[in-house]
Amino acid sequence: MNPYESYLKTGLETANLPKLISMGYERVILELKAAIESIKNSDLKSKINHINKALDILLTLKTGLDFEKGGEIAQNLHEIYDFCEKQIMLGNLKNDEKVLSEVINILNTVREGWEELSSKV
Repeated sequence: MNPYESYLKTGLETANLPKLISMGYERVILELKAAIESIKNSDLKSKINHINKALDILLTLKTGLDFEKGGEIAQNLHEIYDFCEKQIMLGNLKNDEKVLSEVINILNTVREGWEELSSKV
């Protein structure tokens, strides 16, 4: 295991739930930023790879929602995830960096909320 993998594994094992969710957002954001760079470099294969990873992580966040315990907040997050998913697919289809950047801004705002919650747990 390389040092990065070891660091990541330790972080995952010791993080509380809000921190884990925040880390998921961070990863989606990193993948979308990488997809934007791939668009700029006309690297279609890399763009598709990063978009797929972002969508996979977003799906994981979406399927992890607990509507019973989360109520209205879970429903709101579900709607945000649906919107972001559609926008990512649109940005992918049109190679639109602006659309992907808007998704990054939305997810970053939500991530900040989870970070704040994480610091209070």
